[in-house]
Amino acid sequence: MPGAPSRRRWALALVYGFLLTYLGFVLFPLVWLLLSSFKTRADALALPPQIIFTPTFEAYEKLFTAGILMPFGNSMFVGFTNIATALVLGVPAAYALARMQGGAKQHLSFWVLSTRMAPAFGVIVPIYALMRTLGLLDTRFSVTLAHLSFNLPFAIWLLMRYFEDLPVELEEAALVDGASRWGALRHAVLPVSAPMLVAVAILVFVASWNEFILAFILTSAEARTVPVLVASLAGTMAFDWPLMSAVSAGAMVPAFLLVFVVQRHITRGLTLGAIQ
Repeated sequence: MPGAPSRRRWALALVYGFLLTYLGFVLFPLVWLLLSSFKTRADALALPPQIIFTPTFEAYEKLFTAGILMPFGNSMFVGFTNIATALVLGVPAAYALARMQGGAKQHLSFWVLSTRMAPAFGVIVPIYALMRTLGLLDTRFSVTLAHLSFNLPFAIWLLMRYFEDLPVELEEAALVDGASRWGALRHAVLPVSAPMLVAVAILVFVASWNEFILAFILTSAEARTVPVLVASLAGTMAFDWPLMSAVSAGAMVPAFLLVFVVQRHITRGLTLGAIQ
């Protein structure tokens, strides 16, 4: 048909135009946030907004000199501790559920995932009472345990579904060679599960890094995390927009770096089970 190439070009132009517009909507807040972190307070609050300005590192100097870095260390500690604990406890639990036979498997799987379904507001009171009784309020350990109560069931559920899709012949071959059930898991299952383990680790870290309400209730000063820090800056009377922008920009860096470094493993891990 003579008009087919022209219509195809118009269709491609519309698709690319839509994608570019969507990309602009997504990236504009991030770019504006980054630019605001290099402004003075006067430039950041100026009307109309200052597009051309003299950049300054004043906000980042405050970030490094005003004791604001402690929440970043707290968030890193809580996030990586959640990764380690979720994998160490989640892998054997998920493997056991994946290979379990009988009707009890469905009930156990549901109850494991049901803890993830509970909203944070529904469990914050008993968690707070427990941490107060144990004397763990305003400690990293309290935030770590609270986050783990949601992240561990999530990790178990993802890994269980993945292990169910793995060929049982891998383990049977290891068992025939004299390996124990634990040896089959270690030497036959885990090596081929590396992409999924990486994907689960990143999802657990991002969930812990971004969580706000539990950390806000359980901490006050020493153990507060980055989301709590951002909220405290937003609630001050003397609102420092460049400083808050610098903190927010810094809060995005660890998650972005982790996802960027292992994005190939994340995609492969989350899709391999469906492909199998």
